[in-house]
Amino acid sequence: LNAMNALRKSNTLCDVTLRVEHKDFPAHRIVLAACSDYFCAMFTSELSEKDKPYVDIQGLTASTMEILLDFVYTETVHVTVENVQELLPAACLLQLKGVKQACCEFLESQLDPSNCLGIRDFAETHNCVDLMQAAEVFSQKHFPEVVQHEEFILLNQEEVEKLIKCDEIQVDSEEPVFEAVINWVKHSKKEREASLPELLQYVRMPLLTPRYITDVIDTEPFIRCSLQCRDLVDEAKKFHLRPELRSQMQGPRTRARLVQLLSNVADMIYVSGGFDGSRRHTSMERYDPNIDQWSMLGDMQTAREGAGLVVANGVIYCLGGYDGLNILNSVERYDPHTGHWTNVTPMATKRSGAGVALLNDHIYVVGGFDGTAHLSSVEAYNIRTDSWTTVTSMTTPRCYVGATVLRGRLYAIAGYDGNSLLSSIECYDPIIDNWEVVTSLGMQRCDAGVCVLRE
Repeated sequence: LNAMNALRKSNTLCDVTLRVEHKDFPAHRIVLAACSDYFCAMFTSELSEKDKPYVDIQGLTASTMEILLDFVYTETVHVTVENVQELLPAACLLQLKGVKQACCEFLESQLDPSNCLGIRDFAETHNCVDLMQAAEVFSQKHFPEVVQHEEFILLNQEEVEKLIKCDEIQVDSEEPVFEAVINWVKHSKKEREASLPELLQYVRMPLLTPRYITDVIDTEPFIRCSLQCRDLVDEAKKFHLRPELRSQMQGPRTRARLVQLLSNVADMIYVSGGFDGSRRHTSMERYDPNIDQWSMLGDMQTAREGAGLVVANGVIYCLGGYDGLNILNSVERYDPHTGHWTNVTPMATKRSGAGVALLNDHIYVVGGFDGTAHLSSVEAYNIRTDSWTTVTSMTTPRCYVGATVLRGRLYAIAGYDGNSLLSSIECYDPIIDNWEVVTSLGMQRCDAGVCVLRE
């Protein structure tokens, strides 16, 4: 190629001249056709340019043509801030994939909160899918900074909606989302004020703190002047003031965004299913002690009371229970990465009121009630293989039993055997697959809470 480039520059053996902005560029048809589908089609089809000694190229500048010809003959290109906006469209026009890729890689390296939205649109215009996705992810990751810049303020309503409704935008709370919408409207109040109610539908106001709702949102003049906006604010207040109704208010505005779902489950309290006195629930709530706030998450596929709930490898398992008609053996797994529940292999035995605990990468389910008998049987779920194994039964049937793990052993604490409330405790050693009765509680207890406190 170096020899061919020397011949080009000396206009030796050139058989075509490209004319751009009245400037001539001698070249070799075979070299152009080998590097560019555009020129290959031009010189091998019945187009009029096939045999012409001069070919006019429209839609690019002479300086850009020089850069592109250098690439054709050397396979190198120097992309800069000054030339990339002309170089990429020209590379797309002439179908020079190497230049297009180099431009996309350069623009990706230049992504910044001040330009990512513009780069995203530029990439979309020229069908640069990877760059468009990279810019999209960048704008989501840096949402609080992106909305401070002019590119966001100049978006149209549809583009703002697309951004703020996205589950993937990374915000610690909905405050920057609400403030971004208000600032966007304020930039052109006369033209944009009517868009506010529609945009606020995508702000998850029920997830804001009560203080922010009363101190900031309630005092915002745009909100006070719109009945539709007031209705959305009232919904958020109701979510906080009437927690017993939260399961009936589930929807996009009460669902946490993905980055919040990805918070370490060990830093949160999760409550799933249960019975409210009239019906069993599929809903799950999460408590964040850092902001003293509950939020609704994705529904289970089956309503359950008396189910077991346990965390293993960063996901949550809900096991067994009672749906109002049947005792269940089904098991569901909640993945914070997706915010969805999926079914895994069911238990061998239907159980409600069983004890559940994690030990050595196995979920142990002890006792419970199968609809007919109170159970002493125990099953262990292997997380890696998605399979169940029956282990040695307890010495005593136990329903509504407390279960916990301490120093590598599983404890089954008290409960109800079908005839009497229990104070007895059994300890399971997984190494020898054996239960041992240990010292009893001071009193009988059924359905007691059990935990281990580690300093």
